[in-house]
Amino acid sequence: MQTGVFLGLSAALLWGVADFCARGASRAAGTFRTLLFVEVIAIPALLLLTGPFELIVLRAEQWPLILAAALVGLIILGGAGLLYRAFAIGKLALVSPIASAFAAVTALLAIATGERLAGLTLLGVIVTLVGVTLASTSGEGAHAGENKAAEQGKHRLAPGLPEAIGAMLTFGVGYWLLDFIVPTLGGVTTAFIAKVGDLIALGAIALFLTWRAPRKPQPELRISQTFWLWVIPVALLDTAANIAYNIGIATALTSVVVTLSSLFSAVTVLLAWVILRERLALWQWVGVLTILLGVLLVNLRA
Repeated sequence: MQTGVFLGLSAALLWGVADFCARGASRAAGTFRTLLFVEVIAIPALLLLTGPFELIVLRAEQWPLILAAALVGLIILGGAGLLYRAFAIGKLALVSPIASAFAAVTALLAIATGERLAGLTLLGVIVTLVGVTLASTSGEGAHAGENKAAEQGKHRLAPGLPEAIGAMLTFGVGYWLLDFIVPTLGGVTTAFIAKVGDLIALGAIALFLTWRAPRKPQPELRISQTFWLWVIPVALLDTAANIAYNIGIATALTSVVVTLSSLFSAVTVLLAWVILRERLALWQWVGVLTILLGVLLVNLRA
């Protein structure tokens, strides 16, 4: 159990810092380039660090599980794309806690597939959904003296909220499915397969977009030094977090690891508040704190 707690908290810390860096990378070069270069950097780094220990083991007879791991990786990649887009257009302190509520989605899927949840777990799901509702209202236009249009606009979804909610749902499904794969393939091998599958998919999309582009002179592609300073930490920290999570659910209770790792938003919110000076409306802060409380309750056993 102590191992699961350590790995869950490690994943939370690594994901929290990675998501903060992902905001900078996404705003510097866009969501797609961030996703693509994360995989380009992560795969060689993963091979370099794990190769001497022979932690990546692929067997021909396991091809159905290998294919399943690649498909689940693509699901999680979709969630990452939505989340990075939310980072690029929204407030980090708002969208990150909503995405972290994927633990509630995982719990609901567990209920749907026959698992009986303890009272605290079910309460955590309800509390999390309430928090998402509170946090999902834009704080713009809330000050007195603004025009009528701005006053009406305060009830619309804040920028990045639809993407964050989509990431929450996608991550919830993806990380739930990992529990059926990791115990057999292992945490490091599963992470490697997912990374390779993601790179193939992203590379195919890039080639398709290039082929469909108008045949006319294109402006020179320049990626700033700022982008590299952000994207390299994203690739390394996100990969390390995935491995910590995968090993955690293979060696300890999934409920414990999921709950602790989903606290990554607390790290991201703290960084956004201290470094970016992000400000939210009062009810949005209430929503964020409610989400964090719900995440703590989700999947806990009575």
